[in-house]
Amino acid sequence: MKNDKKSVIGGEFLLNDTDSENVFTMEDFDSDQRMMAESCIDFLEREIIPLTDKIDSKNHPELMPNLLKKSGELGLLGLSIPEEYGGMNMSFNTSMLIADIVGITGSYSTAYGAHTGIATLPLKYYGNDDQKEKFLKGLVSGDIKGAYCLTEPDSGSDANSGKSKAKLNLDKSKYIINGQKMWISNGGFADLFIVFAKIDNDKNLTAFLIEKTRDGITMNPEEEKLGIKGSSTRQIFFNDVEIPVENMLGEREGGFKIALNVLNIGRIKLGAGVLGGCRGIIDNSIKYSQERIQFNVPIASFGAIKQKLAKMVVQTFSCESICYRAGDDIEKKIIELQNDGKELNDSELEAIELFSVECAISKIYGSEILDFVVDEGLQIYGGMGFSEEAPMARPYRDARISRIYEGTNEINRMLIVGTLLKRSLKKEINLLEEAMKLINSNKIESCIYDENKHFKSTYDLISNLKKCLLYILGKCAMHFKDKIKSEQEVMMNLANMIISIYVIESTIKRCEKVYNSTKNEILIDISKSSIYYNLSSFRNNAIESIICFMEENNQDNTEKLIESAINFKRFNIKNINRNIADYFLEKKNYKIFNNFS
Repeated sequence: MKNDKKSVIGGEFLLNDTDSENVFTMEDFDSDQRMMAESCIDFLEREIIPLTDKIDSKNHPELMPNLLKKSGELGLLGLSIPEEYGGMNMSFNTSMLIADIVGITGSYSTAYGAHTGIATLPLKYYGNDDQKEKFLKGLVSGDIKGAYCLTEPDSGSDANSGKSKAKLNLDKSKYIINGQKMWISNGGFADLFIVFAKIDNDKNLTAFLIEKTRDGITMNPEEEKLGIKGSSTRQIFFNDVEIPVENMLGEREGGFKIALNVLNIGRIKLGAGVLGGCRGIIDNSIKYSQERIQFNVPIASFGAIKQKLAKMVVQTFSCESICYRAGDDIEKKIIELQNDGKELNDSELEAIELFSVECAISKIYGSEILDFVVDEGLQIYGGMGFSEEAPMARPYRDARISRIYEGTNEINRMLIVGTLLKRSLKKEINLLEEAMKLINSNKIESCIYDENKHFKSTYDLISNLKKCLLYILGKCAMHFKDKIKSEQEVMMNLANMIISIYVIESTIKRCEKVYNSTKNEILIDISKSSIYYNLSSFRNNAIESIICFMEENNQDNTEKLIESAINFKRFNIKNINRNIADYFLEKKNYKIFNNFS
């Protein structure tokens, strides 16, 4: 595995190694970014969190748009928007950090994310000067609230199959839009809709800007949802809605490209956006477990509770590690592309597309650890956790949507493997070439764990995990050929292995980097816990994938190769989890900026 000083592209982590000092972690945020984060926290604690019950009651429809307006006054709606349109022009990871912090607010987080992401970014990236002047400034200030209208009753994951239509009028001065959109976040109060429809018999979608004041727009009542009850979600009908031709956003048939690129951003922001919620659940769980007395002692003293707390902490720590590593890689690529002469908008879009694999990983891992954390948090509260009086019921309901929107986790798993295979076939990344070398040698050297060289030993393991993944990926590609995309079970196994590698490596890199400056032993335990659980997942998915298509003799030989390559120290996970839990129980919380001092 080589060390390449030039910024990587998405998926290259499977081939290259990066020095831990070059991997961005939460601890690397500078004073300006921390001040911005603290201002956001103050705003949430003052203006949003005290109104949570009122927001979720849905009896105050004016409340959410007013809160978005206040967010705009603070600058939170235009973090990544150029200053000429009222934005703050901040870095990609800074906008990730704010999405992270806002994540604790449930329904507001959904409205905020929809407005600042899918409703604003299409204009930033694809709007012309007149459109930006007319709409973007208002979206940044909060004077205009936005919504994104892509999903239809018969087109969810298959977005390009939408049936909404656009037709030019006789003098070709206006488009007439007809169609039905559903699950539209902010739909009930939005002033501007970004609507996707096909012109005539076009193969691909085109995007349009439609003001709410246009005649022919009607809506169903607010959806009754499982969670995020305070967010507005409506079905919207466009019946012969006329808009001027200059309200086309981007190029004809360019809507599908707009949708894909914006969803990539939404995916990584969603990965970061679960973190505030996870930390809040951990903090409440720590507090409750120390206050709840059973058998004359706090339940925090029980091993079963400590195991839960430790796993909640480690998975949240890992999610922080992957999201901010990926976010910084995107930022580095943006700067590199700009230095090569590309415009900022083009640089951002290309960088985000290059890291679509990491965006999907962040979305999958983040949404699934959020579900885990809220489930374990509720369990720690026991019967009280099932009560609306405790702070667990609402986040438990709210969390479930994260695995569905921005593309279901199943779709995102297919995207990870499909993207990597496509890039390899196009010679953009040498995965299959490296895979063939491993298949031809049919050998992966075992690694030996040395307690005195913990991180070095761990990197030897990670190298072997990458080799095992490439070996199995190559075998799958040889066996299934161009039919591999129809083998969804195997594709999901491969995706899970890739996710495990990225999570372990990102977690270890962060642990090593912070340990080198603090010598805090808890980071060793966190890294060991991450290895323990992710290695088990990797092994299970590796064995399951080869059983799906290999003959029995080849299965046995390959299984022996896998087991030999990833055989590693059997850590005492009970003691490790107790150490982690005790550390954070003593601190009494999981701080957002954790210096591990």
